[in-house]
Amino acid sequence: MSHHIQDGANKPKPAPPSNARKRLFNMVQVEFRTNFLKVDYDAQRLHLSVGQDVVVETSRGPTIARVTGQVQRQFRAPDDVFRVVRVATPEDVAQAQRNAKQETQAYRFALERVRSRRLPMKLIRAQLMQDQSKIVFFFSADGRIDFRELVKDLAHQFRTRIEMHQIGVRDGARMVGGIGPCGRELCCSTFLEHFAPVSIRMAKDQGLTLNPRKVSGMCGRLMCCLVYEQQLYKKMRRKLPRLGTPVFTELGPGKITSVDVINSRVGVVLEDHNFKLMDLHDVTTKEPLAAQVVDDASVEVLTPDFLWDDVAQSYAEDDALVSVVAPSDKPARPASKRRRAKRRPKDTSGAQAKPAKEADAQQKRRRRKRRPKSDSEPKKQD
Repeated sequence: MSHHIQDGANKPKPAPPSNARKRLFNMVQVEFRTNFLKVDYDAQRLHLSVGQDVVVETSRGPTIARVTGQVQRQFRAPDDVFRVVRVATPEDVAQAQRNAKQETQAYRFALERVRSRRLPMKLIRAQLMQDQSKIVFFFSADGRIDFRELVKDLAHQFRTRIEMHQIGVRDGARMVGGIGPCGRELCCSTFLEHFAPVSIRMAKDQGLTLNPRKVSGMCGRLMCCLVYEQQLYKKMRRKLPRLGTPVFTELGPGKITSVDVINSRVGVVLEDHNFKLMDLHDVTTKEPLAAQVVDDASVEVLTPDFLWDDVAQSYAEDDALVSVVAPSDKPARPASKRRRAKRRPKDTSGAQAKPAKEADAQQKRRRRKRRPKSDSEPKKQD
């Protein structure tokens, strides 16, 4: 008895990383009955063709698979390679058909026992190994299940080894197959090899209804096809306004209530509560300016009212500097003296200026130091 969580039914378990050097193998792709996933196997020296049945080794025992590709020479690590045992004989094919009938009987019996014991699990499939060494039951559940009594019932009925493998609901849908809401076979059971994460945000971006029955697949999760067009919707939505944005149209102002990403159209509710579906180039977010006739003689330049007081004062000082001053009779001062007379702008970013009285006292002390001593002053005697 074992309990594993596994993505593929017969996909070999990945071997731990090995430091062994890679070798050249004759690799061929095969496909199992339980899913469509392609797995590479070592064909050894067998001459295989597409569509041929072969017996391969898996982590649970030998089973029959079908060749889906040509043999190719590839470098692989020896620990990561599983071998093709032999080409399937008519006896192997007949044994596989008998195993399929027994699998149906085992599934029905196990389903009856699950219902009688009221176990919260969904039985998906039963698989009997080619050599009938054990039966593997695949199931899905929300959490861990105590199925020890169920295993005892199955072992008593079939007299062989029983294994229970828990898989996800998406893997279960891939194994069973079916028809989707679009009328085609499920993506996961035909061509989708890897499951991409899907969120409800994708359904919102694509304008789909948020009804769980409309956006959920056969597995009960969000449909995988929501990922296919997500990048296109994400790119096109950048050019469209958001919901609730006020806009202006030929019919008057309104507000956007719906967005058609594919056709580049928006739904606008006008002020009179009428709904209009318009193209993107028929709406704008800027209010159109009315044509106005302005008389130049009546225009008066005024200082804007929103300016601060210090900015308005700087405007007045600039006007005073550029005003025309009448020439005087005094000769012009030399350029060197004009440069000296220039006063440096006060740095108001630092500390506050010192009081005026203290500045005058410092200036007087400097003048006393610079004034030379006169002859009338008495000299100090040694």
